[in-house]
Amino acid sequence: MIHKIEHSDLINMVRIIDVRHEFLKEWENDENMIRMFIDLNIGNFLPGDEDTFGSYLTNLMNFKGLTPTVLAERTGISYNTIYKYLSDYGRSKPYTLALMIAFGLEPSQIDAVFSLAELRIDRRCTENNIINRYMQLGRSDENAVAKCNQTLVIFGFDSLTALGTNAYGK
Repeated sequence: MIHKIEHSDLINMVRIIDVRHEFLKEWENDENMIRMFIDLNIGNFLPGDEDTFGSYLTNLMNFKGLTPTVLAERTGISYNTIYKYLSDYGRSKPYTLALMIAFGLEPSQIDAVFSLAELRIDRRCTENNIINRYMQLGRSDENAVAKCNQTLVIFGFDSLTALGTNAYGK
């Protein structure tokens, strides 16, 4: 089937191509802009076939420019414990969920971590709905773990970590 192309459609196509060309040319000269452009294209960084839970978290940490110290501050999990997670030693569900919130993962990355950690959460449960909400919020809020912990305690659930609760720092 042949579709008739209107003159205005051609002009719009040329404008789109021209804008994309200028956009790419503009970004070539600025390293931060190039990183941002790459992040937009591969921001949904998923694990490879050989990745384990720890190696994927390590790759994500490097990709997002985070350090174990920053993760410790954002989660309330000790530096040593975070290092164990990155090295594939030990996993607890609350700490894994806290790390997932702190990383600010995309939905497909969350699914990948669940799979690698062999972890499932029932989304029909109020506690898990709260945690899921903060996983979404984690992409834009460095304090999402503390806020999640506070909300869980308010609703009568155990917090993921002590961060943001009365027990933190004791």
